Amino acid sequence: MTQQNETQQQGAVTPGPDPAQQPASATTSASPAPPPSLYGYEALPEAYLAPPQPGQPSYGTPPQPAGGRLFAGRPGYGEPAYGQPAPGQPGYGRPAPARPGLGAAARRDPALASPWQRLAAQTIDWIIILVVSVFVFWSQLSVVWREVQAITGRYPDLTAPGAQAAINSVSSNPANQHALLYWFLGIFGLALAYYWVQQAAWGATIGKRAMGMRVVRAADRSRIGVLAAGIRTVAFLVGPAVFLLLVYPVNVIGGILWAADAGLPLLDLRAQSLHDKLAGTVVVRQRALDDRTRRSG
Repeated sequence: MTQQNETQQQGAVTPGPDPAQQPASATTSASPAPPPSLYGYEALPEAYLAPPQPGQPSYGTPPQPAGGRLFAGRPGYGEPAYGQPAPGQPGYGRPAPARPGLGAAARRDPALASPWQRLAAQTIDWIIILVVSVFVFWSQLSVVWREVQAITGRYPDLTAPGAQAAINSVSSNPANQHALLYWFLGIFGLALAYYWVQQAAWGATIGKRAMGMRVVRAADRSRIGVLAAGIRTVAFLVGPAVFLLLVYPVNVIGGILWAADAGLPLLDLRAQSLHDKLAGTVVVRQRALDDRTRRSG
């Protein structure tokens, strides 16, 4: 019994001091004293907030911008939230729309062939014409070629006076002049038949078919006839023919006409050359014609 009473007395909670008996200064929590100043003078007391002034925002209110939005730089009512694209603008992670080209290319029908495609097609066509013409006139050209080879083998320096005299002798030889003249005439005669027949029959030369293009009427993009193909071919060849076959100053006019005919597609809305405007034709992509045929069918 004595041990149990001692155990109960040890486990009992010791009562704390009576709050009523504590002094008033102990029950009231005192504010912590401000830290001493680092510079040796007392800290200033906290200042009272000044009342809001007319036309000025009160304490804790962000300034009102002139545009009327409460928070400058933040989306307002009716505007897209953060991370959402505005109407007409590409969203995050979406590619921006492609910018249109400049000048006539920006307003040009995408079905029309570009000037660079036409230039590539003409390069292919002229290579074919030159190779065939050399093969046809090789018997006359081979004589001139052997004389030129003899000069290059005898004179390593072609700028030497002896080499220049030999070159002038070859170029002034009437037989050689006739051979070169017949060759140039053969080039343009072959080009006339090459362009006229193929464009009248199929609307495209070998070069244009390789680049996926076709010549059609500008009015309704239908197939061109023999007359339009002939006008187009003659107008196309007159510039280079005058430039290469005639002498100064007439050949300068041919060179200007040739350059104007080749450069006009860069500026024209329908990418037409001078020979296109005379014949009433345009050059279009073959894929665009196929799509038009499928839609109409």
